[in-house]
Amino acid sequence: MSFFNDWRAHYVVGYTIGLALHFVPVAKAKQKIVELDLWGWNRELEQNLKGKNPNDPMSDHQIEEAKAWGKGARDATGLNPPYPSPPYLV
Repeated sequence: MSFFNDWRAHYVVGYTIGLALHFVPVAKAKQKIVELDLWGWNRELEQNLKGKNPNDPMSDHQIEEAKAWGKGARDATGLNPPYPSPPYLV
């Protein structure tokens, strides 16, 4: 699997977004990280629904990619807001 089809690319982009969050207040940065979590999850879910088997649950690979966005931002900022509640966590 190449870098661009793996969770690492999502992590790097999330990390870059996290670097930009150093310039906003902490409360706003935490809010943006949670929004990034939700956006990443919804992005992977949408891709799953457009796939060959839309009724199948998201794969471990898709879940890992969805979580990588927020993980990158968390690592860049040093902030760790709680992950969104279900259905985000499967």
